[in-house]
Amino acid sequence: MLPLSAYREAIHLDEPFGRPKPDPRSDRALFDAVLAGLPEGHLENTSPAVSSIEELYAMSDLQDALRLALMGLSASEISEDALTAINVLLYRNSADLGRTTGPNLMRVSEMMPRSDYGSARSVAMWRGDVRELVADAVINAALPSLQGCTDPNHPCIDNFIHAQAGPWMRDDCRTIRNLQGRDDEVGSAKITRGYRMPAKYVLHTVSPHLTGATVTDADHAALASCYTSCLDLALEKGDIHTVSFCALSTGENGFPFEVATEIALSTVNKWLHAHGSDVINLVIFNIFEDADAARYIDVLQHWIED
Repeated sequence: MLPLSAYREAIHLDEPFGRPKPDPRSDRALFDAVLAGLPEGHLENTSPAVSSIEELYAMSDLQDALRLALMGLSASEISEDALTAINVLLYRNSADLGRTTGPNLMRVSEMMPRSDYGSARSVAMWRGDVRELVADAVINAALPSLQGCTDPNHPCIDNFIHAQAGPWMRDDCRTIRNLQGRDDEVGSAKITRGYRMPAKYVLHTVSPHLTGATVTDADHAALASCYTSCLDLALEKGDIHTVSFCALSTGENGFPFEVATEIALSTVNKWLHAHGSDVINLVIFNIFEDADAARYIDVLQHWIED
């Protein structure tokens, strides 16, 4: 797989992506500028979800309309004027979503002081929208192509992150894919800037899909590799101190949530024990449902440290 050194400069990973300049235009005027700068015929060729500008105008949620309009596009395919408008719209949307500062979250050691989980002081749980989380890096459950979800209406983290980050991230992912010469492998990781996400970076990992009725040793190893690959890459980047994971391989990928939770917590625990917390000093598990949060709490409360 392609090492960081082979694509770091190509995607300008270490260059900041600054705030857009103040723009007096309304959101609707900015959206008009975006539509004017799309490649000819893009809407008709993108998805049956939207086939005309009129359909986009009829949508009540401008951010949904923007997401659909940009589906599958990278920044290199869009005019400079449209990119300027996109940058402002996504910056405004990020402000509307609000902010949760990762380092301020309560640690597991504070939530459950009796938990025997060895890395309790360096781990937190949080329920919320990843587009609100201020962290150095968040994990994206990516497809092997790294180009984002192909279903415009699919409520997955891949869709949410690509939509809020903006088309610049897809450019980076395409560059990485082209340099690598093939799709990414399950259990590996790549890193890009976060662009209009509140996180500085996004770590993209392809998590395994459970094909059988039970989780095999190979399935277990593949999912564990997603966590170690992301943490190894974050450590190599050098300026990442806070990392947030979603519940990889659960949902449509078929892993039982309890099993995936055990793998996630044990793998992160072992990694932090091996590498210390001087650089990466906080790992956040981003959970969405009450039942899933209860499962994490149950595992942590009954944890027996080796």
